[in-house]
Amino acid sequence: MTIFLAYLAFEALVSRLTKAPALSVADIKAFVAGKDDYPTSAPLFVTWNNNGDLRGCIGTFSALPLEEAIPKYALISAFDDERFTPISEKELPHLSVSITVLDNFMPIIDPIDWKIGEHGLKVLFLTESGHYLGTFLPLVAEEQKWDHIDTLWNLIRKAGHRAPTREQTVEFYVGLIERRAMKLVRYDGLKVGASYAEYASFRNDYDKSRLSG
Repeated sequence: MTIFLAYLAFEALVSRLTKAPALSVADIKAFVAGKDDYPTSAPLFVTWNNNGDLRGCIGTFSALPLEEAIPKYALISAFDDERFTPISEKELPHLSVSITVLDNFMPIIDPIDWKIGEHGLKVLFLTESGHYLGTFLPLVAEEQKWDHIDTLWNLIRKAGHRAPTREQTVEFYVGLIERRAMKLVRYDGLKVGASYAEYASFRNDYDKSRLSG
């Protein structure tokens, strides 16, 4: 994975916030080493953090062309994540962005058949109260210092369901999976990120090269 993808996200956000014209994908690509080290199309998530605190994380499980999808989801994540207020221009110096490209989706029957720090989880299930969907990217459990049970329990709640206690979590998953009312999928994630300082340094070098050229 290449930092080029993170620069695409920052370029889209900075352009929107400052009203400055954005560099084209071709312009950025021509200036960044290792620019082709990524799949052409894939599911992806864009995550913004402010001094390490989450400010937005939205993506898609549909395989989309990354060069088009990253700028789009960079803005959706920055402005449309309903858990947070929209990101403002004054936050830019404190921001970092992560692009997670998803791969190797595998349905699992055993709810603890996955590795912390390596696998993400996606759950879809049906109960009498409705349909539910939730996901955690591969590094969430590790960053939160959760074990398998903590992660599964919080995943249910992220999906919007409040029924089981922590102690009932595995039983809840197993019961729904056995009744074919739940699909639990693990997946891999390739991640690349950049801070605003790294992006600003890239943009400064790019602008200098254009002036000298």
